[in-house]
Amino acid sequence: MDQNNRSFQFSFVSPVCLLRALFRNFWMIVATALVFAMTTTFALHWFYVPQYQATMTYAVNSRTTSALSSGNLTSTREVAAVLSELVETDLMREGISATDPRLTGFSGTITAEQVGDSNFIVVNVTASTPEEAFLALDALVDVFPAMADYIANRSVLNILQNPTVSSTPSNLVNTTQTAQIAALVGAILMIGLLCFFSVRGETIQTRTGARQMLDAPILASVNREWKNRTLKTILKNTNKQVQVFAPTTSFSYNEQISTICSQLEHEANARGRKVFMFTGVGESEGKSTIAGNVAAALAMKGHNVALVDADLRKPALNRFFEDVYSSEMPLNKMLGRPYSKENLLSCMMRHEQMSLYMLFATSYDSRSAELVSGETMTAVLEQLRVFDFVIVDTPPMGMFPDAEILADKVDASLLVVRQDYTAACDVNDAIDGLRRYKSDFLGVILNDMLETFRDRYGYGNKYGVKYGGRYGYGKYGYGKNPESSQKGEGEVKNG
Repeated sequence: MDQNNRSFQFSFVSPVCLLRALFRNFWMIVATALVFAMTTTFALHWFYVPQYQATMTYAVNSRTTSALSSGNLTSTREVAAVLSELVETDLMREGISATDPRLTGFSGTITAEQVGDSNFIVVNVTASTPEEAFLALDALVDVFPAMADYIANRSVLNILQNPTVSSTPSNLVNTTQTAQIAALVGAILMIGLLCFFSVRGETIQTRTGARQMLDAPILASVNREWKNRTLKTILKNTNKQVQVFAPTTSFSYNEQISTICSQLEHEANARGRKVFMFTGVGESEGKSTIAGNVAAALAMKGHNVALVDADLRKPALNRFFEDVYSSEMPLNKMLGRPYSKENLLSCMMRHEQMSLYMLFATSYDSRSAELVSGETMTAVLEQLRVFDFVIVDTPPMGMFPDAEILADKVDASLLVVRQDYTAACDVNDAIDGLRRYKSDFLGVILNDMLETFRDRYGYGNKYGVKYGGRYGYGKYGYGKNPESSQKGEGEVKNG
């Protein structure tokens, strides 16, 4: 599918993924809010200059008319209009500076304004300190009448209100409130930025997006399964793994794993495929959990299953099965030797509760690529074909070549893609890579899917059959078949 033909759609974006991205990067939101708040506080500290205002009121009267006459009001308008233009001139400033040495270099502002249609003129002086504002206004007592006489010699100015100065700045800024607003703005900007990157990251967030963005069929979608569902289990951290054979695992999760099993059963019956490889693009996609659960589910349905942990770089399946594997001949040790049935049987351990045979590595091995590409691995996989199914877990494709090496040794491969984790372009590159090898690529398994609304066609626990206080298929699922288990073991021994 041509990447250029894919246009962005809102159905590709899951609100849950956006919220998860915000929660995961919550520290970035907090850090940005703190940076904005501190930057604003420092800026106010260094650049904020308080301004204090002093006010004086003059009454303008005509020398020849009464105070309430139209001529007096006309004189007032004339004086106010001219003075409002001249108060900021050098002449006025020089006059003020000359009255008091403390006003030398006076840099404040002076304004004059008529009060309505009255004969009052309000003069305001704004300066950086209350003292400077008061002194400048007091100096106007001497300078302003002379200026008025110069402008209109038929008018006389009388002080109606003596100079008053405010004790608080006229441009008062609440530093705390301003810093809080800046922090809120910073947090909103970071939230927007995180949402933008989450959307533009083109990761797989919804089933619709997966169908449109990936060049492969979607075999199944496995929802997020919460390991601990009660306060008691949360405090004790009882459930460390999501296991289909655990009593606390939901019926819906078991059904989704069963869907994958049905796909493999169809491939086995229709095309004779037995060896299936589970891989992912990056680390922590959940491929080992899916592989372990699929193998266990197949075994619980009565099949003889061999589970191979070929991820020798970071083996996880033994931990998934709670460290039940304790062979003295782990897989990496066996692969480092020439193939023999004795070594294979020494490496293989049967699970106590199901017809599942485990071949695990228990520690990191730097020879991983060399071991999985060797003749012993080829012989082991061929010998394991006596089982109904062979499930192989591999390292991530995007990090190591092991999966590509094994793709030539297995029958089919499946790619596990975790929700909102790997970019669609990287997933498509992995898909193209798997299709180049001998094994058939079956499709993609969407893992850890958590969406706003559940699939309305799902059944959930409502239709589950309850056994022993839980929903499932008997004690360990569909039930174990001791006879078929012994038969599988005998077939391996007899080669």
